Amino acid sequence: MNYLSHYYFDQDEENKYYNIGLILPDLARAHISKLRINPYKNITFTTKEISSMNDGTNRHFASDRKFHNWMTFVDLTNKATDMIRESGDKDINRDYFITHIMVEVLLDKILLDKNPSLADDFYNMIDSVEQDWVLKFMRYAGLQDDELWKGQHRRFMKARFLANYTSLENVVAAVEGVCAKLGMIELNDDQRQLLVDICETIEPELERSIGALEIQLL
Repeated sequence: MNYLSHYYFDQDEENKYYNIGLILPDLARAHISKLRINPYKNITFTTKEISSMNDGTNRHFASDRKFHNWMTFVDLTNKATDMIRESGDKDINRDYFITHIMVEVLLDKILLDKNPSLADDFYNMIDSVEQDWVLKFMRYAGLQDDELWKGQHRRFMKARFLANYTSLENVVAAVEGVCAKLGMIELNDDQRQLLVDICETIEPELERSIGALEIQLL
């Protein structure tokens, strides 16, 4: 799942440090590409803030496993991949990776359509967390440069790119941004339109399945 989905489905209204933990595995990778959080299950943390973030990150990994095994996700990812291959365009490399990310971002878009304040709530939650606690937790993952994290975090918060998931074109643009970070080929206009058309095809089924996903994530 992507940022907004983790926050929407698993948030604890009473514990902002748990909530930041829900997105920290993705946030860490976005801020510093080689930084990875592991599920720390055998460590006893002595502060509520750190322990709550750890609980949130563990929930992140558990929800990702459930989501990636959810039949609707598997079916729609396969369907989208087949549509790319059936288009005859052989220049879209790593098509299954692209459709995997696309379905995840499309889910965020659907949740934002249904809950227009979701992105604002998400960013407000992050802003309410004391970053010193986040930095302390991230040192367990090997963070060595606090200033690098802070700079990347300021850019992330200023961009507020999740609030832009309001159109299929922006969903595809978000997917293209992920691909660019990995050094994959830039899409041309026809390829972008193909992905938009695929999103338009699979979005209704994904939207109808939100209730089933909530059950899947229990």
